[in-house]
Amino acid sequence: MKKKLLALLLGIGLLLAAVPSVAESGNATAGYSGTVTWRNTITLTAPFGGTLLDYALRVGDTVQAGQTLFTLDTDKVYAATSGTVRGLRAQPGDDAATVTDRYGALLYLEPAGRYTLSASTNNAYKSTDNHNVNRYITEGETVYLRSSDDNDRTGVGIVTKVDGRNFEVEVQSGNLDMEDTVSIYRDEAYSTKERLASYAKVQRAKSLAVTAEGSVLRCAVAEGDTVQRGDLLFEMVKGTLPALSGTDAAVVSPVDGVIVSLSKDAGATINQKDVLATLYAANDLMVTFDVDESDLDLIEPGNRVTVTLDALAGRKPMEGTVDAVSGITTSEDGSTQYTAYVTLSDVADLRPGMSVSVYLAQ
Repeated sequence: MKKKLLALLLGIGLLLAAVPSVAESGNATAGYSGTVTWRNTITLTAPFGGTLLDYALRVGDTVQAGQTLFTLDTDKVYAATSGTVRGLRAQPGDDAATVTDRYGALLYLEPAGRYTLSASTNNAYKSTDNHNVNRYITEGETVYLRSSDDNDRTGVGIVTKVDGRNFEVEVQSGNLDMEDTVSIYRDEAYSTKERLASYAKVQRAKSLAVTAEGSVLRCAVAEGDTVQRGDLLFEMVKGTLPALSGTDAAVVSPVDGVIVSLSKDAGATINQKDVLATLYAANDLMVTFDVDESDLDLIEPGNRVTVTLDALAGRKPMEGTVDAVSGITTSEDGSTQYTAYVTLSDVADLRPGMSVSVYLAQ
């Protein structure tokens, strides 16, 4: 009897020795090696075309929601003359060509000088010293005007255009009337020897049509504003921008996150929708680990797991849930393994690439 019992116990011992231990089998209770990674990336694209200005970002930088990451240079449209804004038709988001086709311009500038006149040096005074001296006129030159109808009606103007003997004057001040016939002089004493022209007719100054190319990003003036020559009127960009309102040239981060990649160098010419960078949201981290085919019956969506950081042993373990297990093997060494994805309850202190151990909750 004792010999039979001893033989039975020995047989059971040999059978147990032939069964692999939990650690040897790769069972989930032994723990899996995993890695921290981001769940999704966010792509930042150029909202319009332009030139990318200098920026200080680097891959791996932490950014905050609303932080300006990039700025695109815009095309500026300035006032070519001083005057009053009339007929403003363009608004942010408008295509310049469409507005111009419909209204003739983005806006019109009514010149500060209400009157203008066209003249010729054919009737300039010919001095005995140099009979051509009064035929040499330059743009921007100040001239003095006096009515041939009434010597008390005078004015001061600026030469705005010269074409051979013909030139144009914008009246800046004075009490001249429409249709006055005037003589034009170089000196305010109206010296005969300084006469540049005679028989010039005073006309109402034409409004200046302001046009541009591209889309209106920002309008810097309002109807009725008085502007000086060189003042900013519009900022224009390349591309179609429907229904824009209050947009500036900055590209901001939509979330608190980390820069994953940068696609364009400063100074590059950017087209609308070009990729500028990718980033991940700071709270959008997860853990992945490989599951051997022999453990697929143990690891499935909904499993509760415990995750520990290999390098930070003192940190409190994190709780997580298996979201999914890949349906395609990821192994390249001949074994058959599948990637499992874990959502964590707490991602504080985590960084992509950190090594972790994943344990199936008991």
